[in-house]
Amino acid sequence: MNRRRVLASLSTAVFGSVAGCTESLPFGSDPPDATEVVNSYHYQGTELVVQLSEEFDIKQASIYNSSSDAEYASIEQPSSNCRFQVVFPDRLETYATKSLHLKLKTARGTVTEWIWKGPAHGRVSDVDVGPEGQAQFDITNQGERPLLVRFVAISGEVPNPTVDPQSESFDFSTLGFGPGVLGTGSNRPQSSNRLDLVISPGETAPFETTYAPFAVPADSNAEWDRSERTGEITIVQGSGGSTKYDFTYRLNGQ
Repeated sequence: MNRRRVLASLSTAVFGSVAGCTESLPFGSDPPDATEVVNSYHYQGTELVVQLSEEFDIKQASIYNSSSDAEYASIEQPSSNCRFQVVFPDRLETYATKSLHLKLKTARGTVTEWIWKGPAHGRVSDVDVGPEGQAQFDITNQGERPLLVRFVAISGEVPNPTVDPQSESFDFSTLGFGPGVLGTGSNRPQSSNRLDLVISPGETAPFETTYAPFAVPADSNAEWDRSERTGEITIVQGSGGSTKYDFTYRLNGQ
């Protein structure tokens, strides 16, 4: 017998056996790409609505803050139309920030998706003086996320100004008080959940302040005649940041 030929045959047989084991690994064991599992997502009112693919066995869907790694909410065996509440106007809090992420546990592993629709942006228009010295105005959400009105400040040349949230000395952590505004007309809140403070992308809502920035204090020594003056109105957003606008006005009498 040719010993060299036998050894060559055994070597070939062992190699073929190892190769066969490699090919028997389950196909598609890597986690799927997030774009395959998440069809789309958008905000509706106070909720984040996620459309999930029906081609995958999704065991759990959750939303979390990527900065703090805190999990906000979780849904077991979610449907293809998955909803999470992300804006809580009654407690002046929102999860719809730049740190919001979606986590999906599938039979093939866990996938994550960054939920980002650009920042919310509040634009103020039609500022007017109310009959009791309050300010009346409209706010338009020009962003792609729901805008939660955390606080509205009026400063500048007004008889009874608030703090200026955009001053260097202002500390946002001191905002322990209410929003300072109330929806008017069709935006008047019907319950304590304060849905008037939530403005959907592209929508405009009317407000008035609960304080009176145009009311002249009894001890004021300034002359508040009917000349044109310039005030500043600042929207502090629940998701962080603020936007400021100038406006001109005249006081008709005291």
